[in-house]
Amino acid sequence: MKKLLLYFSLLLILQSCWYTNHDDDYPGMRSSYEPITQSRKDFEKSISLLGERPVINSGKIYVKDDLIYLNELGEGFHIIDNSDPTKPNPVAFLKIPLATDLAIRNNILYVHHAVDLVAFSYSLNSNSLNISHRERNVFPELRSPEGLEPSFYNVPENEVVIGYQQLN
Repeated sequence: MKKLLLYFSLLLILQSCWYTNHDDDYPGMRSSYEPITQSRKDFEKSISLLGERPVINSGKIYVKDDLIYLNELGEGFHIIDNSDPTKPNPVAFLKIPLATDLAIRNNILYVHHAVDLVAFSYSLNSNSLNISHRERNVFPELRSPEGLEPSFYNVPENEVVIGYQQLN
């Protein structure tokens, strides 16, 4: 009896390792969302330097020398001149759609831009941005609110999912 119980337990544990063709196909599943996509070419051009604007939905704060980079959740970073800490001066808004994080090393800023990692430098004196490198597809693709991957929606390879909209 103990042997039979042991075999049954092993069979039950190993059952989770069996592959079925339904694992990748989402059989019969429907979504109440559809992806909003952008061509890879347009997506890579979506980073821009704009004039300063009010902070609406702030996220993390980064400080490098006399500059403060304040994340506007999912939209980019406010650049603030903090050379006089008693009067911080907003100077620009770095528009980076779907930006969630930033790291700075040796005056190079690294930003999470949806699925890509982008390296660039910013000059306060000339208020200019210089993108030096883009590493494509470093981060996972944006999932739907239901937790479905873009592959469920058959998103073409040359498209990047930038959001989801609910179907009526």
